[in-house]
Amino acid sequence: MVQDGILSILPSWAEAYLRIDELPEPYQVSHSLNAMHNGGFLGQGVSNGDLKVGFLSEVHTDFVLAGITEEVGLFGLIVLISIIFTIIWRIFKISRRVENPIYHLFTLGVALMIIIAFLINSYGISGMIPIKGIAVPFLSYGGSSMLAMSLAIGLVLSISRVVDKKNIKTKKV
Repeated sequence: MVQDGILSILPSWAEAYLRIDELPEPYQVSHSLNAMHNGGFLGQGVSNGDLKVGFLSEVHTDFVLAGITEEVGLFGLIVLISIIFTIIWRIFKISRRVENPIYHLFTLGVALMIIIAFLINSYGISGMIPIKGIAVPFLSYGGSSMLAMSLAIGLVLSISRVVDKKNIKTKKV
C-alpha cells in the first residue's frame, strides 16, 4: 500500500501516530495499479491491454495514464512524461524571455496549469492522493479540456512571437 511506502521514510515514532489500521485500497486505484503492473517495462502493445477493457473504469478520462502504461509500459510512460515536460520547459523558456510582465505571468500560469493537472492525475492513479477527476493535459477525452489546452498553447505561441530576438543567444555556425 501507499501508506507503507510513505511511512517507511518517516521516523519510527511517527508511524504509531500516523498509521491508519485496516485502510483499504480504493477499488479503482487498485485496478489502475494492477494495470500499470500488468504493462511491465515494454507494455502489452497498443490496444492489447486486458485490464482496461473490463476492470479499469473510465480509462479514457480519469485513468488514461494507467491505460497508456498498460499498453506501452514504463518505457512509454517515461517517453510521454519527457514529451510533456519538454513542452513545459519550452513554455518556461518563452516566459523567461518575454519582457511584458503580464505575458510572463500568463505563460507561467499555463505551464503551472499543465504541471499541476498532470501531477494530480498521476498521483491519483497511483494512490498517493484521492482521485479528483482532473483531465491529463492533451491526453484525456473531453472537449472542454482539450479546447482549453489548445487555446492556452496557442496564446503562448502568439506571445512567443513578440519575444525580443536580440535577447536570444544563438550560436553562429
